[in-house]
Amino acid sequence: MTRHAPRPLPLSFSALAALPAFAQESKPWLESQGLEAVSWKAHQEFEAVVAGVPGAKDPPGAQQRFILFKQGKPVLQVTDKDGIEPASKLTLHSLGRDLDGDGQPDVHFSAYSGGAHCCTTHFAYKVKPAPRRIATYAAKNVGGTDFVDLPGRKTPVMVSADDTSAYVFAPYASSYFPVVVLEVSPKGRFQFAGDLMRGKLPGEPPPVCAQPAATANPWLKDRCGEFTSAKRKARTQEIQAKLREIKSQRASDKLKWDDYVATGVLAAVAAEMNRYAYTGFGAAGMNWLETVWPGNDAIKVQFLAKLRETRVKSAFADDLRVLSTDTR
Repeated sequence: MTRHAPRPLPLSFSALAALPAFAQESKPWLESQGLEAVSWKAHQEFEAVVAGVPGAKDPPGAQQRFILFKQGKPVLQVTDKDGIEPASKLTLHSLGRDLDGDGQPDVHFSAYSGGAHCCTTHFAYKVKPAPRRIATYAAKNVGGTDFVDLPGRKTPVMVSADDTSAYVFAPYASSYFPVVVLEVSPKGRFQFAGDLMRGKLPGEPPPVCAQPAATANPWLKDRCGEFTSAKRKARTQEIQAKLREIKSQRASDKLKWDDYVATGVLAAVAAEMNRYAYTGFGAAGMNWLETVWPGNDAIKVQFLAKLRETRVKSAFADDLRVLSTDTR
């Protein structure tokens, strides 16, 4: 999971000229508006185009927008007036996939607004019978996400991560972001694909880890490997050792939050508890915490309050509650 997803190379009109004749139906309209295609996909009578100002050297100058054409005529335009951050760089991911399971084709594109830790938003739109937005997902700084088709599933899923806890327990680069597997719900939102996230037993990897098509993603494969018994045991022992070391340095009432942050122990504890929570076993995570950090000292109380706060702020707060209570 990269922080800055690679972008497709621009598709010039010279490249478009080599495509079948129907692929060029949007060209006259684009030229009449002073635009050129940056990327392009076709499905049936539809063309999906990311367009921008010709010759622009940067995203602000390019003024990129998404346009859906039907038989050469624009039927949908999405610009910075429609939820896209101004000066964003757009990536066209797919056209024609059924993303929400209603049997009709959809289109998926994303917008990256730039900056050190910001921000990618994914958009899913219905193509027919009439174009309309069906879902958005603010992935923030989690790049490299796209839909994956898995055997036996009617709709594709998106493997991503929840970075809500960035900076809370560690610097951004050292923060742990748990895996999320998303699907577009019939109600029009990106939601947890619970059957691929909910483990069978506490501490076991989520079911998505058994899917070869998903674990072809190196980042996800690495995340899945974290659930082995040997690695879990080693992490627990390391956390216990760090906690003992911290408490041996001074009296409990003299310890400060920064003492725990500096050693990385808070980040490690939060990561372990999120492994439990994001596989449906938040209560088991609390039980684990009591074995490694017994009692209720002030720092532990503060830690739990901040951990709960990150989950409440998460775009998936409701999904986490369902994941922990729905045991189907």
